[in-house]
Amino acid sequence: MPAFRPEYLENGVYHVYNRGVAKLPTFIGPDDYHDFQDILRYFLIGFPVPTQKYANLPDPGSQVLPVTYKADPQSNGLFKPLVDLIGYCLMPNHFHLLVQLKNPAGEIKKLNGRFAYFHTLPELIRRVGITYSHKFNRRYKREGALFQGRFKVKHILSDPDLLQVIRYIHLNPVVASLVQKPAQWVYSDYHSYATPGSMRTFQVTNTKLVLSYFSGNPEKYVEFVHDVITENEARVIGQYVMDVEK
Repeated sequence: MPAFRPEYLENGVYHVYNRGVAKLPTFIGPDDYHDFQDILRYFLIGFPVPTQKYANLPDPGSQVLPVTYKADPQSNGLFKPLVDLIGYCLMPNHFHLLVQLKNPAGEIKKLNGRFAYFHTLPELIRRVGITYSHKFNRRYKREGALFQGRFKVKHILSDPDLLQVIRYIHLNPVVASLVQKPAQWVYSDYHSYATPGSMRTFQVTNTKLVLSYFSGNPEKYVEFVHDVITENEARVIGQYVMDVEK
């Protein structure tokens, strides 16, 4: 039976999840996590386009598109006008993304001059998954699928629910006993919220929506994350936790 897909709405917020096939690792070493982060930046923000300052480098393209050996320059920043990344966490065998759709549909001009149209969120996750899988398989000399089928997605129905979901995402490494505090896990964007502007901050995340509920104060968000989760809040989170995580 096909997996249920929510309706993709303008300004809608969605929790996206996928894990490794047969629960196998999708991130083995730091380079894997960094690759995935670079790929998110590549599609959502973009890397600098070639300029004269790269002219004397042996491989200018490597400075511009360091994402994949099959990087498509047309995809550099393709989703910038379409999607805001609100939160993410990369775990040893799965990932969480929290995104807001600025436009549920996008287009790209093909080499023949014609336009191809696509559904924004499925196309973004498809491109991220394929690009990362190419790099992972090449690094570890493996073949075949890396992620388990199609990604799972839940539409966040309210602002209070959004806050519970991003707290859940940032606490994932703590719940999994990988670290004692969310700040100790460097493969999420928790630092973008807790210490904006720091050297450890991953700049692709747009923190404005979430921090607006805390008067723009990062310390209040940190307090919220570390606060005790009530029984009612746990029920809310449970609505957005994917079945495959059980």
